[in-house]
Amino acid sequence: MKKTLAMILAVVLMLSVLVACGGGNNNNNTTPGTTGGDDAATNETVFKLNIDYPNPENSAIYPALVQWADYVREQSGGRIDPTIYSGGALGSLFDVVTNCESGVTDGFWSGVTIYAGVFPATEVLGLPMLGAADQHVMNAVLNALITETDLFASDWENFKVVALHTSTTSPILFSKPVNSIADMAGLNLRISNAYTTEWFTQLGAAPVSMSINDGYENIQKAVVDGGLFFFDQVQSSALYEVVDTVYIGETISALTMFCLNKDVYDSMPADLQAIIDESSAFFLSLTPDIYDKQQADMIAKFEEYNVNLFYETPESREALTSVVQSSWDKWIEVMNERGYDGQKIFDTAREYIEHYNGVFGY
Repeated sequence: MKKTLAMILAVVLMLSVLVACGGGNNNNNTTPGTTGGDDAATNETVFKLNIDYPNPENSAIYPALVQWADYVREQSGGRIDPTIYSGGALGSLFDVVTNCESGVTDGFWSGVTIYAGVFPATEVLGLPMLGAADQHVMNAVLNALITETDLFASDWENFKVVALHTSTTSPILFSKPVNSIADMAGLNLRISNAYTTEWFTQLGAAPVSMSINDGYENIQKAVVDGGLFFFDQVQSSALYEVVDTVYIGETISALTMFCLNKDVYDSMPADLQAIIDESSAFFLSLTPDIYDKQQADMIAKFEEYNVNLFYETPESREALTSVVQSSWDKWIEVMNERGYDGQKIFDTAREYIEHYNGVFGY
């Protein structure tokens, strides 16, 4: 029932995704002799899209991007012809966004909060303990906020958003036995952003900023005692091999984006733009099952390696939520300093979460 409802909501939300963004024209996007735009593009024009996917092909979402490429190719009769380039083939992870803006690439998939401050309003949904029941809820909230409000408009004015989405929430990994949230006190734990720094500090832990790629070695060598790692990172780095306990429950949500260069999108005729718009619902219909399976597979790995599974309880949830307010307040303060109405963005995000929790029956 939830999957059906998620698909219906995705269709309703994403048929109207009009968010777009600027960038240079890439003359390799169309057949020779075309210059883009409705007048120049014809039924013979082929839009070859180079999509930058910085993760390796064995990661969870890569097959969904390939299915999306096949979908738009089929729906357009071959007039849209995407190629997914994985593993940094088109450049550094940290250049993914600017490469798309400038027209070096035609599109990309990546994490929002990797590029701190580039998408500041959207980052509100990366704050801890916001109360979204699951990824279906958060996906609906993300896409409703960019289509129904103008609060996020400046974040995405330089891109054509295909889809914003999330995964299952991040587990907290521990290299030592942890039986309650109070046991986090005194541990050196990896954080994901400044607002989880504040959150872990309030929990008595010592926050550590650290590259995802250094996680395995630093846990193994006791440089850190664990921290926040999404199941993607657990899988790609085999972190189940070096931890003792994993906490599974609400923490933070991943924020991920799939975007195209605006000039490329704008140069397409209306019928092809409609196919791109409609493909959002198709792509979003794929992601929840992928992430649910990934979490189940990683839990099986934890069990295989005799890792203690610490599932959320009412007591653990209360302990994590009771100290989160200062993290929220810090985000609002920083946004206000940047000229945004931080409180309005935060309150609107929470209202949408509450609404879609109800829509999905929570």
